[in-house]
Amino acid sequence: MKRNFKYLMKYELLNNLYNGYSFFFGCLFPILLSNVIAISIRKQAPADMQSEALTSLFIGMSMIIPLATLFLGYAATYANELEKDVPTRLSLYGISQKRLFLGKLAANYVFLTFCVVLYLVGTLLTLNIAKPTLTGAVAWILILYLLSAFFLIMAHGIANWIRKFGITYGIVMGIYFILMILSGMMGISNKDLPKFLQSIAKLIPLSHMQNNFVDFWMGKSYNFGPLIQSLIFFGAISLLILLISFKVRGRKGDL
Repeated sequence: MKRNFKYLMKYELLNNLYNGYSFFFGCLFPILLSNVIAISIRKQAPADMQSEALTSLFIGMSMIIPLATLFLGYAATYANELEKDVPTRLSLYGISQKRLFLGKLAANYVFLTFCVVLYLVGTLLTLNIAKPTLTGAVAWILILYLLSAFFLIMAHGIANWIRKFGITYGIVMGIYFILMILSGMMGISNKDLPKFLQSIAKLIPLSHMQNNFVDFWMGKSYNFGPLIQSLIFFGAISLLILLISFKVRGRKGDL
């Protein structure tokens, strides 16, 4: 069984590495986008504000990593497997749905960590960001990995519900860009959005990480209330989607 899990981990890791969606949007895109936007910040922002602006950019763009790898990439890959009935075939070799899920979870977190390390190398060498407090750095990492879990749960639920690669990929890609727009990652500030969209944006953890988490990162006073509320809401929505997918498919044994 340990050998099966080892091969399963290897299979899932190679899936991520060979998956153009996950590798580009999760590894390369955040680095490229950060450095491109940084050029504009250096030209437009006053010298005494550049460090804080670049730090806010660094924090916000890091949130694209779990969004791309454990949401966009995972949903597309798993939907493709479901469409081809891969989980059922693997069960013939003694790999249960639970074991398959655990293998996917472990492999995706390894891949996520690889992307985070690559992001740190690709940004810290080029962006002059402010040095974080210890609690600020720890909170950033914890929130990054907690959001990753929420995105994976939501992606698993959507893929399990739809079970068609094309439709699933279209849905998650749409959600991907909606979240980025509402969070202010596409060049549109939250303050420039209509009032009703601003209210929706407050329910998305990415918005808080993009816009004002930099205060806590730098040791300034920071109200964690809105961020915690958004995490609870987003986690509940993710779990609800997963549970609905189980209900619709009527397979209690499926994950």
